Order: sequence, then C-alpha cells, then structure tokens
Amino acid sequence: MTTLRAKYIRDLAIRGRATRTQHSYTSYVADLARHYRRSPDQISYEEVADWLHHLIKERHQAASSVNIAVNAVRFLYSVTLGRDVEALLASVPRMKRNTRRAEVYARSELEAILSAPRQPRDRAFLMAVYAGGLRLSEATHLKTTDLDRARMQWRVREGKGAKERVLPLSARLLAELESYWRVQRAAKPGHDSPWLFLGEKAGQPINRATGQNIYYRAVKNSGVRRKGGIHILRHLRHALHRKRRRTDRRATAPGPLQPAHRRALPPRHSPAPWPGRLAAGLD
Repeated sequence: MTTLRAKYIRDLAIRGRATRTQHSYTSYVADLARHYRRSPDQISYEEVADWLHHLIKERHQAASSVNIAVNAVRFLYSVTLGRDVEALLASVPRMKRNTRRAEVYARSELEAILSAPRQPRDRAFLMAVYAGGLRLSEATHLKTTDLDRARMQWRVREGKGAKERVLPLSARLLAELESYWRVQRAAKPGHDSPWLFLGEKAGQPINRATGQNIYYRAVKNSGVRRKGGIHILRHLRHALHRKRRRTDRRATAPGPLQPAHRRALPPRHSPAPWPGRLAAGLD
C-alpha cells in the first residue's frame, strides 16, 4: 500500500466514512491512477474531468456511480492533498441524475410477497425489512441484542451516516422472529451467534446478496410482477406512513367556521384504524 493510499484511507476513517464508502472511494481513486498510469497527486483536474467523461461514455456508468467517483476525487484533492477547493469544484462537477417515479406494490401484492418465503428465516427477514423500513445493510447487521421484548422495541445500529434509531416491535414481527428461532436457531449449530439472521459461514451474518435473493425468490413464488429491488419495501413502508399521517391530519383538522378552541371533531368522525391485516400486524 502506498503512502498516499494509506493517508487517504486514514482521512476517510477519521471523518467517520462508512467501511463501504471507504472501499468505494478507494476503488475509484485506484481506477483513476490505473487509467493514467500515474499517481493521483500527479493528475490534473482537467485529466480527472476526461476520466469522468470516459466513465460516462465508454463504460456507461450511471449518474449515481459517477457521482460516487466525483465525491472520491473531491475528497482526495481537497482533504488528503489539500488542494484549492474552488478550482476543484469548478473542474469536477456532479452529474445530474435522471428521476423517475417508482412503481409500488398494492397491499394485497405486498402481503403475498411477505407470506411467500417457505423458510422462517426468509419470511422474518423480509418482514423486518418492511416493518422497520430498513436498508439492506441495516437488516443484515441486526443482532439478537437489538430486540427488547420487554419494551417491544428494536434498535437499528448500522444506519446510514452511523445513526442509530429505535423502532416499535410489532406482535406479528415478534411472532415471526420467534418462529424462526424455534425452527432454525434453537439448539442448532450457531444458535449462540450474536447475529439475528445467520449467513452460510459460521459466525457470519447473512450477506447482501442472500438478502436480495430472498426478496427475488419471494416475488417469484408470490406470482406478483416485480417492480424493483428489495429497497422498494423501505420506500413503500415510509410512503404508507406519510399517507396515514396526512389522512389523520385531515380527519382531525378544525372546520373553517369554528373557533379554534371548539373545532374538535366528534368521536364518530375520528379516523378509522389503518385497514387490512397486514398493517395491523406490522404496525
């Protein structure tokens, strides 16, 4: 490992960049060096711009991937090498991303997907992703100690930006986790592992590829047309919560002709519980 590479990784680590971010940034900087067969500190901003153009036109990388490369070289030149930031930002701009409205599953389709896995572990994993609105990396790094049955809560520790959050633990999700534990964990090899969802290797958590495959198999077995990757469960969960909050606010909003202190809605007009067995079980 070169001195520049070691310093770059050190600067990323002490600024709290996630391990995955460190790997991505380091990979792009190494690719830049290989492209010009020179050390990155000997490459000009104009050459960096040409390399980014190469990523777009020749290697057909998406805008999100190109922007990771932009962030990687910006960090290298501004932090590790201490170069002029204004000239850097002018020469190495971020690429505008195309936006499109994502498709979502109907409640009946979502119920079919969550119920499709035959293995208790797979079913509990998908329900945890949906119930908590989890990212894939958050779900794969859940630990048994993150569950608090006494308070009916669970803790997500591997959040984006190293942020933790505490979520309510529903009775349905807890029942699925207990079923998984009884059938596939209790008194079996690896039952004392700290990871909630075990992978193929002893003592290791389930990996991201396995998590994605659990979702793809569930969609296929459910007969539902796939509308995206497993991340769509997170978006759908948050979308349903936002819709419910808007509905609740409209239902309890005061009328325009009533005084503010007398505008409470009568009980018969209070918002009804969220319909369907799915939301009732996972909320």
